[in-house]
Amino acid sequence: MWRKAAYVATGILIAAFIFFVGGRLMLESLERQLIYFPTRVARDAPTPQLEGAAVVEEVWLEAAEGVRVHGIYAGADGAFADILFFHGNAGDLYDRLDNVALLVSSGFNVLIMDYRGYGKSEGRPSEQALYDDGLLAYRHLTGERGVDPARLVIFGRSLGGTVAIELATQQAAAAVIVESCFTSAQELARLHYFWLPGKLLGAMTHKFDSISKVPRLRVPVLYVHGDVDNIVPVQMGRRLYEASPEPKDWYEVRGAGHNDMLWVGGSGYLRRFTEFVKQYVGAEG
Repeated sequence: MWRKAAYVATGILIAAFIFFVGGRLMLESLERQLIYFPTRVARDAPTPQLEGAAVVEEVWLEAAEGVRVHGIYAGADGAFADILFFHGNAGDLYDRLDNVALLVSSGFNVLIMDYRGYGKSEGRPSEQALYDDGLLAYRHLTGERGVDPARLVIFGRSLGGTVAIELATQQAAAAVIVESCFTSAQELARLHYFWLPGKLLGAMTHKFDSISKVPRLRVPVLYVHGDVDNIVPVQMGRRLYEASPEPKDWYEVRGAGHNDMLWVGGSGYLRRFTEFVKQYVGAEG
């Protein structure tokens, strides 16, 4: 019996040695499995029809390394602002088209992008790749489409909030809206994977360290969070808000979790969203 126990203990020690000494690549691979949950969409999937949209266009952007990322642009008649929309870590942009349609009906033009490895986009996601894709989309709107940054709103939900924050610390915009976002990947991992060794969590290669970035924001920001979010606790959103400089606003949606914000918040959510933007963009654009 003791020999069997010794063999088991030795096996565990060997596995731990391999993981901690030679496991940097293994750690990054594990992180990808724990962070990114993309779904794929066929390249020949038809362009969707969105109720209320005057125009719906497929967008293909090419990154420096030749990877092509995909998005959808939906335009509204008489739009007063443009939204660059970064979604969360699961699914793809097609899962958010109901949200896009509601934003268009509220008077926004919307560009929503799929990160690398999501939907129709090529490549595979990583922290830097998400930031690069965000900048690529921003340059498409302000360059090819000629959108004035003074009427551009950067909107990120959950993981997309980290992309919105990173982009807003580097580029001009009228406002930023950050919804259901976490402080850092390490803090979120400690919450959900508390049984993993502290040294392992401390060695994470994906940082998404938004709490250290928000003090550098120089643009009005609205933080939105559900008070019963069991994936990203509302306290994390509140800490981002408190660490941000003025002008800033906080909107807590009672009864909303992580994935039902739009439906629980309803018309009140859309109204607060739109009113915040109009403070800084203005109805005349």
